[in-house]
Amino acid sequence: MRVGIIGYGFVGKALANGLKNNVNVLKIDPLLNNDIEDLIEFKPDICFICVPTPMNEDGSQDISILDHVIKKLISESIRSQVVIKSTILPNHISKFEKLIPNLVLNPEFLRERCADEDFINSNLIIFGGNKKSTQMISEFYMKYTNCISKQHKFTDLKSASLIKYSINTFLSMKVVFFNQLQEILSKSGSSIQWQDFIDIIACDKRVGPSHMQVPGIDGKFGFGGACFPKDCNALIKYSDDIGKPFDLLKKSTDINNKIRKKYKTLSKREKEQNINFN
Repeated sequence: MRVGIIGYGFVGKALANGLKNNVNVLKIDPLLNNDIEDLIEFKPDICFICVPTPMNEDGSQDISILDHVIKKLISESIRSQVVIKSTILPNHISKFEKLIPNLVLNPEFLRERCADEDFINSNLIIFGGNKKSTQMISEFYMKYTNCISKQHKFTDLKSASLIKYSINTFLSMKVVFFNQLQEILSKSGSSIQWQDFIDIIACDKRVGPSHMQVPGIDGKFGFGGACFPKDCNALIKYSDDIGKPFDLLKKSTDINNKIRKKYKTLSKREKEQNINFN
């Protein structure tokens, strides 16, 4: 099995590190001083695209890097199964489907600090696309990766895209909810510690234990990082564009922006994704 991984950031690295030893891998990234043309001689069976889709100034999604990769694969006549792991909105995935009919969308749910662990231990793996292509990639995961999960979900490209955005934006709103709740608790006169408080809430499985820490793992209040801010803004812009404003997400994002504005510096990854909290 020959696999090309285009884009060697934390998503591409997690994928590469999660493959079994019997997979022959070629990693493509400007930082590795190579290019998509190097895939011609390599002749991959599958190409995984893991390039960034950062935020434009208006909150919309910048797909210029992904667009370049797709068109380059076509122009170089690289005949392999193409799988996008980059985060991408439904309207953009539709455009690429017209160029590559057997396209598969396989979104990732990785925390950057523990991406390798999350890739291996993910309890949900999603495949969007036609039946034949998605089944092929599912079988690839079963045979050629070290992923533990056997829960593979199959759907179409647009819903796979929205599932990714739904999970990330819901969790971002959960962060804001518990940030505000922490303020309420601190003013309530209760003697309970925050950790003890959320431990009790987390006993209700409908709520779950994740995304309740205040401050978060970066030591700051609200949500930041390379994913949640850009995904929230992208979905807000997309929902506005199709005439279905996502008012709840807008309000949550506005609250978060007010929380994060007090921090004067952005992380390296936030800068790379053009994230701001204005």
